Amino acid sequence: MHYVLKLNPRDTFNQRLQSCATLIEARLEDLLTYVTDNAQPPERLAAAMRHGTLGGGKRLRPFLIIECAALFGVTSEAALNAGAALECVHCYSLIHDDLPAMDDDDLRR
Repeated sequence: MHYVLKLNPRDTFNQRLQSCATLIEARLEDLLTYVTDNAQPPERLAAAMRHGTLGGGKRLRPFLIIECAALFGVTSEAALNAGAALECVHCYSLIHDDLPAMDDDDLRR
């Protein structure tokens, strides 16, 4: 799917952040649909992937990527893909950190 990121320079910070969050959420939805349709993971795993990745949030990390990419003339689609990738890594790190086997190490922090 082709994404067109149209940010108005007159928008407030919160409006720009919300616009980016909406686009990133849609991109993540498309990516997860593609993966689950083509790789056909077990239904429980697909549901867990969707739960851990989708469902809102500020999406500040992708917003920063998109804004920086705009400064250097990077295409909207490439910026959204990079932002979605970073958001996937971030979501993974949150889930991994919460796993019981990972949370009981005295030396971890």
